Amino acid sequence: MSRKKSSSTKKGHDGEESYDMPGTAESMETEYDDRELEHAMPGADMSTETYQSHDHMPGSSMNDDTFRATDNGTPQTRRCGTMDVHRRLLASDPHYARARSEIENLTLRLAATDGARTGVTRIPVVVHVVWNTAAQNLSEAQINSQIDVLNRDYRRTNPDVSSTPTPFQPLTADARIQFFLANVDPNGAPTNGITRRQTTLTSFSDNDAIKSAASGGADPWPADRYLNLWTAPRLTSAIGDLLGYAQFPGGPAATDGVVILHSAFGTTGTAATPFNLGRTATHEIGHYLNLNHIWGDDGTGCSGSDNVDDTPNQGGPNFGAPAFPHLSCSNGPNGDMFMNYMDYVDDRAMFMFTTGQVTRMQACLDGPRNSIGVSAAVAAPRKSSSPVVAWAANRLDVFAISTDLALYHKWWDGSNWGPSLTGYERMGGACTSSPQVVAWAANRLDVFLTGTDAALYHKWWDGANWGPSLTDYERMGGVCVGEPRVVSWGPNRLDVFVVSSDRALYHKWWDGANWGPSLTGYERMGGVCRGQPEVVSWGPNRLDIFVVGPDLALYHKWWDGSNWGPSLTGYERMGGVCMSSPRAVAWGPNRLDVFVVGPDGALYHKWWDGANWGPSLTGYERMGGACIGEPEVVAWGPNRLDVFVIGPDRALYHKWWDGANWGPSLTGYERMDGVCTSSPRVTSWGPNRLDVFVTGTDLALYHKWWDGANWGPSLTGYERMGGVITSF
Repeated sequence: MSRKKSSSTKKGHDGEESYDMPGTAESMETEYDDRELEHAMPGADMSTETYQSHDHMPGSSMNDDTFRATDNGTPQTRRCGTMDVHRRLLASDPHYARARSEIENLTLRLAATDGARTGVTRIPVVVHVVWNTAAQNLSEAQINSQIDVLNRDYRRTNPDVSSTPTPFQPLTADARIQFFLANVDPNGAPTNGITRRQTTLTSFSDNDAIKSAASGGADPWPADRYLNLWTAPRLTSAIGDLLGYAQFPGGPAATDGVVILHSAFGTTGTAATPFNLGRTATHEIGHYLNLNHIWGDDGTGCSGSDNVDDTPNQGGPNFGAPAFPHLSCSNGPNGDMFMNYMDYVDDRAMFMFTTGQVTRMQACLDGPRNSIGVSAAVAAPRKSSSPVVAWAANRLDVFAISTDLALYHKWWDGSNWGPSLTGYERMGGACTSSPQVVAWAANRLDVFLTGTDAALYHKWWDGANWGPSLTDYERMGGVCVGEPRVVSWGPNRLDVFVVSSDRALYHKWWDGANWGPSLTGYERMGGVCRGQPEVVSWGPNRLDIFVVGPDLALYHKWWDGSNWGPSLTGYERMGGVCMSSPRAVAWGPNRLDVFVVGPDGALYHKWWDGANWGPSLTGYERMGGACIGEPEVVAWGPNRLDVFVIGPDRALYHKWWDGANWGPSLTGYERMDGVCTSSPRVTSWGPNRLDVFVTGTDLALYHKWWDGANWGPSLTGYERMGGVITSF
């Protein structure tokens, strides 16, 4: 079916001009909301509030009675409520409307690329069984049967795919997606991936009440990490009973997921004909992965589109088990692709996705759902450590040093700042470097800094407590000059790099059980380093390290999973005259972008495309500007970059890569005002979400954020977060 065309959009502020960083200073704006309190943060009296744990269709003359349930609670024909939910959100949530437009434009761009996930993506599933009668409390066997169906259908190993009519057989495709019941819950505890909730309600509608315990349902697990499936005792809508419904990408996280009628779930137990083969979940998860109904949801007309090129135009949904060919919209000789999972036929009559649909689903996994799933071949890239970290969707932790040299901490729990907007948790220590923090899993943090004896010190959050204690640290030896750099390439794996007094690079690592080469020992990696190293991981057991040498050129070394390249103590020279430490980011497997400031104060850029360095091994792309200090860069999705720098007027400036072009231009910047006394610190907790932190002239912390559509509290305004911060 012909793909609908839509105009491209770019992130940015309408009407914003490009700036080449004028030198006019303006005072940092301090826009507050009603929550804000004015609390000074003297070094010795910093707030020490207790830490809060993060913790009428062709071929029929159906009327509304057709959609009523039979005595066993199963509708007689398929109907899903996804489009009703979609229209409700479009009408009620302007953010959703904007997000859907952005996602469609992003999908078009990503579908034209090879995609970041080249292997099989494994998605963790949690099944929330919401039951009224004992029979609706589904057995593990019935739940497992549904997971088995999904894995066959999404890998094209279902036996009935051989029944695809000959003209359509070349279009059938393996979606390269597998599903498994989650084995770790949001708090890191073991789980079977199933929750159960008995409810007093005998039915739910498509208003999402089933997705909240407060309204008789079950609360979701974090939607950026799990596919939430709810099973319902009964599902109703304005025109009759439903088999299920899903939420397209871009909707509220609190309601993200899929709802399935208990008697249309799996292949055993309460599963009832004609929907007893588990295909309702296959259909609804297709919507979750951004597939539309195959007829384009225009009623019985021929003008709708499912935004997929290789599905035939179709006049409306098909029901039951039609005979091939079934013609509509002059689509002979082959007619409707009614055997597609995104039609309305019975379970026994649907058994294929097309190549175009797979491309669209993979674009969804590379784009709006890029935080979910574990690739069989690669893991999500990991950025270098920072004083600011996001360990899950809408979860932030911020660390800073104050005038007493102690470490201080604040956190965003998804609703509020802890211990308060302007308060901090005091964590002791006598610190001489900025804190460097990584999260190797949800609600797991490791913090590294140097002490007054120049040794490296470490503390960690295990999901419940700080180790070795709230105010104590593990001493890790060494004689460190400047800040450490840390990266986690996988669960419970850490690599730490420091520069020592001989200016050589040194390395230690945590293998999940022990520190190597020892708790206080280091591996010497040679070099004569000027400034701090930068390290990034683009996949499991893969590391890239960048340093500036005494000749001010950029140097590079890498770990390929077995050996250091070009050698343990050797480096690849990458040219340049670098006046800042490098900043590097990996937006996908085997993809790197590196930024430095040159002697003219301009920003310079080079990139690794998986095969070659661009614009060349020793060449750089000049990006203009007059930068003070180090740049900051973050990737919130495949082929998406945001870069922040401080200008000579101490204001914050911003530029972005939208996958095709630099905004506002290659050498232009968006001016975000402020008078900043630190380099910016930026993190992304999800697709198209950014949080930016700087310190102001009063040494307080200031914050601004991008919600996917707008900057908060405004393009040039900041939220004041208190404190007297000397190192950040």
